[in-house]
Amino acid sequence: MRGHDRTPTHDDLIKNLLLQPRLFRDFCHAFLPSLADFADLNHLDYIDKEHPGSRRSPRRSGDILIKSRQHNKDVAFLIHIESQNATHPAMIERTGEYALRDSIRYRLPVLPMLLLTGSLPRNLRTPQLNWVFGKVASFRIKCPVIQFQKLNPEPLLRSRNVAALALSALTPLSPAQQVTAIVETLAESLRQKLPHDDFEAATEFVRHYLSLEDSQALQVASKVATIATNEPALAAMPKLVNPFIHAGRVQGRIEGREEGLEKGREEGLEQGLEQGRLEGTRQFALHLMLRKFPSIPKTATSLLRRLDEPQLLAFGDALITLDSPSACLAWLRQARR
Repeated sequence: MRGHDRTPTHDDLIKNLLLQPRLFRDFCHAFLPSLADFADLNHLDYIDKEHPGSRRSPRRSGDILIKSRQHNKDVAFLIHIESQNATHPAMIERTGEYALRDSIRYRLPVLPMLLLTGSLPRNLRTPQLNWVFGKVASFRIKCPVIQFQKLNPEPLLRSRNVAALALSALTPLSPAQQVTAIVETLAESLRQKLPHDDFEAATEFVRHYLSLEDSQALQVASKVATIATNEPALAAMPKLVNPFIHAGRVQGRIEGREEGLEKGREEGLEQGLEQGRLEGTRQFALHLMLRKFPSIPKTATSLLRRLDEPQLLAFGDALITLDSPSACLAWLRQARR
């Protein structure tokens, strides 16, 4: 997360996403649309959900507690969001426990909500608790439970809902859908002009959960270039996608080193490593250019193959903003002078 050197945890990412009021409203509209019929989601107050005297160890940092109110009524209530990456036999009991603790502390009714974000057993049913002691007493807990691994990602990917697009990263996505999730999260965040913190929370989420292969990085670059060309308002998008493209470029270098090692056994390890790294970078740049400009003259391929490694890396950065085959060809000719 921002301000920390450590890698963000699962709890960090979920919390950072839902702590943005705009994204929380998007989340509710996507996954709990009936909540908007009951709650005034324009009135959200994030409050400390830890109890001063709590002996829970370690203290949970992923839970979120939000104060809202009913529509057209001066009646407040709390929403407690519990995120779990793995199932637990007593998860519904624990969710009820946390809700009761919050109610005792704040003297308000609590709506508990459970997000199951990891892999789940196929036979897992929606958990609920219903204790009945004849006519003497009963105790029931039934709360919203969102099981991301059981969701169909397609409606989320078509939703134009930024929180839904980001959280689609937790659903079972195909490689092509992973590319769509990244591109559409970025595009919709820009189209809707999200504030900086909202934008960072959404893009950090998909960047963390969707690690791209080099071929997917090429697809992301191609889709982003097309969108930026067709929608002038998204002209900045290619620069914002660089962290995802970089992953593919790194993969290309790794493959180049592997090829270099093979050649090194015959011609010398040092020379093989150098040639392999250069060839990996060259092949990646060539694929990226042909994907963006499939009709570019073959002269461009010849010019590209003459570039050294620093020039190839500079070309990879420049290609994001080049908007025509002629501009690309002019850049390559200039680089060879």
